[in-house]
Parts: sequence; structure tokens; C-alpha cells
Amino acid sequence: MLDIATAFAGIVRPLPMHMGLFTEGMGRLSFDDMLDTAAAMGIRGLEIGVGGWSTCPHIDVGAILDSEQARKTYLSKIEQRGMTLDVLNCSANPLEPGDRGKQHREDIYRSFELAEALGVDTIISQTGCPAGSAEDKCVNWITSSFPFENLDILKYQWEVSFEFWAGAVKKAAEHGVKKIAFENHPSNMVYNVRTMRIMRKELGEIVGMNLDPSHVFFMGGDPIEMARVLCQEKLVYHVHAKDCRINKSNRALDLIEVQPFWAPAAERAWNYVAVGYGHDHLWWKEFFATLAAGSYVGPVSIEVEDFLMSNDLMAIERSADFLRETMLK
Repeated sequence: MLDIATAFAGIVRPLPMHMGLFTEGMGRLSFDDMLDTAAAMGIRGLEIGVGGWSTCPHIDVGAILDSEQARKTYLSKIEQRGMTLDVLNCSANPLEPGDRGKQHREDIYRSFELAEALGVDTIISQTGCPAGSAEDKCVNWITSSFPFENLDILKYQWEVSFEFWAGAVKKAAEHGVKKIAFENHPSNMVYNVRTMRIMRKELGEIVGMNLDPSHVFFMGGDPIEMARVLCQEKLVYHVHAKDCRINKSNRALDLIEVQPFWAPAAERAWNYVAVGYGHDHLWWKEFFATLAAGSYVGPVSIEVEDFLMSNDLMAIERSADFLRETMLK
């Protein structure tokens, strides 16, 4: 009879997740210096910004699209450091009226071309948010069902969203993109489980979520429960490692925070922080265990917007140190 110790000794389980980096946080470094720095921190996968809100600090989009040699050199430099190019990030608002919305739409389409050129099958993006009507000029993110005309606005906005993204996912598929991961970011049509379900029902399995717990924290949700439900429905396509520190006193008084990120931290209801500076090891271990139990396999990309630390590099380093102790990697 096989004893328990012998039985378990023979089981080798693949590690479901690996530590990645959204390289915007090292935007002041050159591509080569970023690669060396990330590799030294134990980063295994990269998420590169290629348009939209990104200034593209670590990619020459035109050169990559135009030159096979440029593509080979780019990928070779990553591989030489023992890393992989996991995903491209084109977070944007393609639904915004005016010139910027038009530019963001073009950036998203171009990100599909880049993905094909670089052999990447996943794009990180945001659904965006339209104006309140065809005549409006400014984005209008609805957060209440009253006054009741807000319901008419939402109906219009979903129609605009479906129209753009239905065309976009067709273009994506033509370039070999298999997954578009929408970040659950505020001021977007998709920001929670319900809105993700709406978009999945309309567009199909090509779309899922880039689950960023930091946004869930300040909106009052439970990232672990979201991870559990989203994994059950096979909706988690990417994960961001970013934390959020809640200032309980200010949160109790101010409720919704609209001061800029760079406002004095003590005056805000919440602040984005390096991983581990808003929630402890136990919380993050449960989060990663929930993802693993839900069969998520893929990158966990460090993203930093920490105005409490002296610089982004420090925030990335602290996040990486923390993740080495907590994630299933």
C-alpha cells in the first residue's frame, strides 16, 4: 500500500503564476537599463506600454512595425536577460469624443499589429467611457441610477461601447490576438464583475479582465471575492500587483475621492501604494491562493503609482521583495 508521504512526494505541480512588471514605472530608464534592473529584481515577464495613456518609454512603435531586424533585436534583448514579453498594454479611452479618442482608437488598432509582429497574443486595455450623448463633448461616467435620465445615458453608452469593441475584436483576431484584458479601472464601462459579464456576453471569449485589486479596494469591493467569481467564469486574463492604502478617517468623511494623486497623502481618502503597504502578507497570500485555486495561470505584473515613496524604482523594488514572499510563483 502506498503511504501518503510517498504519494505526495511524486507529485510535481506547475507553478501557476510568475512575477512580471508593467515597465511604465521604470519609464525614466532606457530600454536596456530597464531590462537589467528588472532582471536583477527577479522579474520574469514584461508588460510594455504601446499607446493610449502610455508615452511608450520602452518601445519604438514605428521601428518595430517597419523592421524585422528591429523586432529580432528587441526580443533578443529580453530573452538574453531570461525574461519574456508577456503582454502589450494599450490602456486608453477609445470612446472619448474628439481628437484624443480618435488617436486612442488608432493606438488600439496599432497595438494589434504590434502584437502580431512581436508574437504576443494578449493585449491589456480599458473599455473607455463615452460622453453622455452624441451631442456631448466630455466623458460622463455614470455612478448613480438617479436622476433617471442617467439610465438613458447608460443605454446610449453601452451601444457606443458595443459598436466600437465589436469591430475592434474582429481586427484583433485578424492579427492573432486571442485575449483582450480590460482593466477594472474607474471611469470605464467595465470596472466590476457585472459590467465584465455584460461585455463578455456581447463580444465573446476574446475579452476578459485585467484584475487590479487596488481599484477594487478604494471602490469598496472585495478583490478576493472578485477573483473567485471571475476565475469561476474564466474571466481573469491578466493580474496587476498594485496596492491601495485606505485612510479610514478621510474615507469616512469624504466618501468619494477626487483630489489628484499628488495631493498631500494625509488629505486623501486613499492612495495607491507599493504592494504590501496597504494590505499584509496574509491578505495577498489568500488573493494568490484564490487565483491559483481558480486555475489562473499567467503573469502578475507589478504596477506602481506610489506618491508616498521617494521614487517609482523604490516602489517596484519593495513590491518585488514582497511578492517573492507571498505569491505562488
